[in-house]
Amino acid sequence: MTVPAPPRPCPATTGHGRVVGVAITLAHHPDPTDPDPWIGLLIVDARERRKGYGRQLAALVEERFRRTGRDAARLAVLDNNPQGLAFWTALGYESIGHREDRQLGRPCAVLRKALDGRT
Repeated sequence: MTVPAPPRPCPATTGHGRVVGVAITLAHHPDPTDPDPWIGLLIVDARERRKGYGRQLAALVEERFRRTGRDAARLAVLDNNPQGLAFWTALGYESIGHREDRQLGRPCAVLRKALDGRT
């Protein structure tokens, strides 16, 4: 049995060094049949939304994955979060399935984005 690598935080800061968001990534999903890294969480301070920080943070995470040789990323969006779904689909993520989250059993869409330009 292998233990997955711990989640890695990636903070987003303003030009003045104030943290306005954070992303948590997983290099490997606990399901061994899932080959892609995951964005486990991406959150931006509510006072700083609609300023591009979320897009910038997502782009940084994707670039981190590319630099490590990964060619796709996955994430899950809870069914009760239509704004989150709109955000991720606007960034090119596509729904590849629907299931309950592993921790609390909440229904969510699973999204994936090819990072090498292919779908």
